[in-house]
Amino acid sequence: MKQLILFYAGFAAILYAIHLSPWSQLLHPNVSFIFVFLAFQSYLTFSIAQIGLKDGKEKFIQFQMINLTIRFILSLSFIGFFAYSGTPEIFLFVINFFVLYLCSANFEIIGLLRNLRRF
Repeated sequence: MKQLILFYAGFAAILYAIHLSPWSQLLHPNVSFIFVFLAFQSYLTFSIAQIGLKDGKEKFIQFQMINLTIRFILSLSFIGFFAYSGTPEIFLFVINFFVLYLCSANFEIIGLLRNLRRF
C-alpha cells in the first residue's frame, strides 16, 4: 500500500510539473478527474488483490482476473460517461486517459509479476 501511495504522489507531482510547463496544452482540463479515477481504481483492485492473497494464496489468480474485468468495465464506463456528457476535446481526453492508464497499469503489472514469482 505504501508503494501505491508513493507512486501516485510522484505521479501527481509529475502531472503538476507538466501543468506548469509549456507542455500544459498536452493535458486535458479534466486530467485531474482521470488521475483521481485511476487512483481510486488502483486502490480498489489492490484491496481485492489483498483478499486473493489471503487463505494460502489459492485464489490469487482468480482475483487478478476479477481485477482485470473490473478495471476494464470501470474504464469503459468512465470514458463513456465523459464522451456522452459532451466533454470538449474528447480526443485529447481519451489520449490522456490511456497514457495515464498505461502508466498506472505498468506499475501494477510490475507488482503483479513480483507476486506471481512466488507461486
